Amino acid sequence: MLVWLAVGRAVAHGDPVAVEPVPGEPTTELNLIPLIGGDSDVGVGFGELSNLAGIAPGVKPFRWALESGAFISFKPRAGGVVVPYQDYFLAFHLPNLGVHGLRLDLRAAFTDESTIKFYGIGNASPTPAAAIAIEDTEYQRIHPTFAIQGRVPLFAGLFLNLGSIYTHNWLTVRPTSVLGRYAEDGPSEGRAFVGSFANHGVELLEGGLQYDTRDNEVDTRSGQFIAAQLRVSPRYGTALPYAYERVTLTARTYIPVTSGLTLAARVVGDALFGDVPFYALARYEETPAIGGVNAIRGVPAGRYYGRAKLFGNVEARADLFGFHIRGKAMKLGVAAFLDAGRTWTELVRRHPELDGTGLGLKYGIGGGLRLQQGTTFVVRADLAYSPDASPVGAYFTAGQIF
Repeated sequence: MLVWLAVGRAVAHGDPVAVEPVPGEPTTELNLIPLIGGDSDVGVGFGELSNLAGIAPGVKPFRWALESGAFISFKPRAGGVVVPYQDYFLAFHLPNLGVHGLRLDLRAAFTDESTIKFYGIGNASPTPAAAIAIEDTEYQRIHPTFAIQGRVPLFAGLFLNLGSIYTHNWLTVRPTSVLGRYAEDGPSEGRAFVGSFANHGVELLEGGLQYDTRDNEVDTRSGQFIAAQLRVSPRYGTALPYAYERVTLTARTYIPVTSGLTLAARVVGDALFGDVPFYALARYEETPAIGGVNAIRGVPAGRYYGRAKLFGNVEARADLFGFHIRGKAMKLGVAAFLDAGRTWTELVRRHPELDGTGLGLKYGIGGGLRLQQGTTFVVRADLAYSPDASPVGAYFTAGQIF
């Protein structure tokens, strides 16, 4: 969701800044990086990323790191400017804790999304009539989050992940909005999946396995990444009113065709069971699913809501040439991609009145530029056509899509 330009070293949002150890005594390194970016969903914004890391000889990538970030975006609208997205976070990383190589990550964040779209439940939800004001197609979700997550190496590229994520949610839904009216007099099958707009907390207990043989996490050229994750939300009175489960399966593969050309492919399946808050139906992990910068480019972020989602991406990445700016190695490349997928209202029960009866495939096709700075920072700029776009989706952000 962010577009990042940097003078220092950085990686995608949520990952620590990678710091190469240097000879000599243990020391600390401070990085402060200005950010600017945006996309066709949230507009254009700016912010910062800072990192204080303890480094030592022979310790990769660092002994510890304290990271902070801030980002706010703006988007013009008739009569003025709106602020669609704000995100502020503080994170602490311990990548090599104890003799077993445990990685521990702590993160506190505050996020305000004020223009989230809602057109209806299901893969066949129609675009609202042109006469409906754009403000009435939106709702607001403010959600501070605290997460503690650990990763334990098992053997030969296999890792065990465990974690706890607490999020508090404040929702603002106008009664006259599409969502407000849908909850009152929308299709009876769809209304059952909307539920309450009351403020609430959600606690997610997660566990999973990862098989990771990638040669590089930032700019992967070969290897595989396969992950299975289970998240469970327990109910506890009115404080934690939702009891549900989320299962996410991810498979990625990277094939080096030549020294400068890589074919990359990803498939993601995500399913929700139980009493699920409605906003989770448009997401997988912590990002929009069928649409947006991290899933199906060209389709507006969170355009389709459903308990089950399946999507995939195929991308060809080619290096063009390398150069240096003030002694820092840079590399320019291009990419062509096809993203496609769809959602279902439920995994185990058919809802043709909400999902339609045909293939219902949503897709985006396009290309873009890739600029790699050093070994730890990649900027991508993409344009994508989709039948859902108006007229195209534009994205300028940090990190490869996968």
